[in-house]
Formats: sequence, structure tokens, C-alpha cells
Amino acid sequence: MKIILKKIKVLIKPLIFYSLLGISYLIPRNKKIWLFGGVSGTFNDNVKHLYIYITENCPEIRAIWISTDKNINKYIKSKGLEAYYNYSLKGIYFALIGKFYFFFTYPSNINLWASGGAIKINLWHGVPIKKIEFDIKNNFACNFSFKNLFSYPERCMKYHHVLSTSKKVSKLFSSAFRVDRKNCLELGYPRNQILSYSEDKIVNFIEKYEPSETKKLIFSLKKYDKIFIYMPTWRDNGRDFIKDANINFELLNCVMQKKNHFLILKLHHMTKLTINLKKYKNIFLLDNNLDVYPILPFTDCLITDYSSIFFDYKLMKKEVILFPFDKEEYIAKDREMYYSYDFVTENQSVANNFEELIELIQSDKISINDNNLLKEMIFETRGIDSSEEIVKSTKKLYNIKL
Repeated sequence: MKIILKKIKVLIKPLIFYSLLGISYLIPRNKKIWLFGGVSGTFNDNVKHLYIYITENCPEIRAIWISTDKNINKYIKSKGLEAYYNYSLKGIYFALIGKFYFFFTYPSNINLWASGGAIKINLWHGVPIKKIEFDIKNNFACNFSFKNLFSYPERCMKYHHVLSTSKKVSKLFSSAFRVDRKNCLELGYPRNQILSYSEDKIVNFIEKYEPSETKKLIFSLKKYDKIFIYMPTWRDNGRDFIKDANINFELLNCVMQKKNHFLILKLHHMTKLTINLKKYKNIFLLDNNLDVYPILPFTDCLITDYSSIFFDYKLMKKEVILFPFDKEEYIAKDREMYYSYDFVTENQSVANNFEELIELIQSDKISINDNNLLKEMIFETRGIDSSEEIVKSTKKLYNIKL
């Protein structure tokens, strides 16, 4: 009997979902109401920076943050911004009447079943080195099939537009998201604009919109001669890759102390850490829910592997160490690459293991050079005021005169 009831539940749930989605197509939508949402309710990335720009500069638009996290909503409201829990009465109401959905993974960042008839604009969260979405080999969740229409409806939903940083990236996104090439908006990333701000302007932004922890951190960094930030991408199979990297944190901390350096560790929100770092004075684990972009300008060197942060950080013309200690395993078990990793790492400083990483840190001879891939993937739109252009393009595309 339990098995029968379970099967009935599995069938009924998606039927209810698609019924509600169908109803949402019938509700008139207001072009003045633009909705924003982050993955797992978080307040960060491109969608956050576009939302803030619009609230500060576009009074003709009612920008509303819709979140799956009630605490995040309270925080956003404390900053004088409009935000609602997605399943509150107001959250549902605005999800049904808002004309534009801006998100950085899927419409479910706002409200999937209420999204019928809304213009869906995926701002995404990075210039890809590794394959994403439909381009991932054997990614069953991204295949259009009857089963996935029920199990992974958000993966089967088409977007009207995807934000891009260049013609080359648009070509990748067109394949990865199954969108027409002309619907990729080559307008750069809103989150990258803060990387070119003056220090005073960044501090002002932090004071207005960031938690007190961020301000406390950036002021504590002033006493160090050099700041490193390690931002590895996550592994699809969930393995403890930090442990697999054979990082000797005792030695790393000792090197940092001797040189009066400091290391910030910022992990992907889906990465689990089993090592306690609190005993190390010159290594700091950053809360992975914090927005790292206001912090990046106060660092001097990025350490990463296959993460898109590589491209963004290079906009600041600062040092980068690529640390692909598990490259073969990553490509075999996690993701294939769009390009040969040798092409990605051309003219860059590379540490293939922890010993080489320590040598680079101690040598102070870390590359700040660019390469052809960087120019083609990110530099093409670096002079664009991304947030302003997204607003202009949206109004033009949909004939909005507010």
C-alpha cells in the first residue's frame, strides 16, 4: 500500500505543478515590475549587483527580490530594499504579475510554477572553462524527456535570454542552454563592475549592502603585505577534494606567517570541508554565503583550478596561480573542458601539486600575463557598464517606455 501511495504522490505532484504553471500564463504581467532571485535564496552574484543598480538608478522600475530564504529577506529589507519570501502571499502575488525574471541558475530562484508568461533572463554565474548544462556528457537531468519533465522541470524550461561576456562565450552558451545565438546578450557581468571601483567607492558599497563581517575582514587585511584567496570549483561527485589536494595547512600557515601574508579560503556553497582551520592565524575560511566580489579588490593573488573566477580576477590585472592538482580525475569523473587546459593556462603560473604551490608562493614570481583565451572570453566587454546596458537592452527588446 505504501508503495502505491508513493507512486501516486510522484505522479500527482508534477500534475499539480504543471496545472499551476499553466494558470500563471493566463495572468496579465506588469512591465514595471522586475523580479530578482539567487540560488538557494542567497543574495549575491550578477543578479544581486543588477538589482542594486536598478534600485539606485531606475525609479521607473519596481525591483523586487524574491527569496526562498526568510532570513535573507529580512537582511535585504534591513538595507531599505524590497524583498519577499517566495511562498508568502506577496511573494506569490508579485511572482505572478512581474514581467521580468532575472536569476543566475533557474527560474526556481524566484518561483518556477508562477513563471509562465514572464520573460526569463538567465544572468548565469561565470565564464565557463568546464562544460555546463546540456554540454555536460551524460547529464541526464538536462535532457528533454518525458521523465525529466516531471523530475527536473526547471532544467527543461527554455529561457528568453542568457547573459554573456563575448561572442565566444555566446557560442558556448547557445549550445549549453539551447538558446538561439541572437538571444545571448553580450553585455558583460554586473558583478565585475565593482572590481574597477576606487577603494572609497567599494567601502561605501560594503557599508550600504554587505554584512559587518565583510567590512571587518577588509580592514583586518591592511596589516598584511600580501593577500591570497583560494577559490576552487566544486566537484560534481561530492568528494573531499581539499583533503585529496594534500595541502599541508600547517606548512602553508607557517609560510604565510613568515612572509606576513594571509590566505582567504572561499569555497563553493556546495563544497563540504572536513578540516578545521580555526587554529591557523594566517588562514581564514570565508563564509561561503558572503558575496566575495567586494572583497576581491582587497586581495593580491588568486589561487584556483577550473573555476570561472579565473576570468573575472584577470580583469584586475593581478596575479593568479592555477592549481589543477586533480586535472585528470576531474575531467574523467566530473566535467570535460571546453578547451585544452594547456590552452587555458598559457602564460599563467601553474602548480600541479602542493609542493609546486608552496614554491610559487615563496618565490614571489607569479604571472600577471594575459593570454588569447582571456581576451576572447572576458576582455571583449570589460569597458561596458553592464547593469546600465542590461536595462537599456531589456527596454529596447520589449518596447518598454517607462
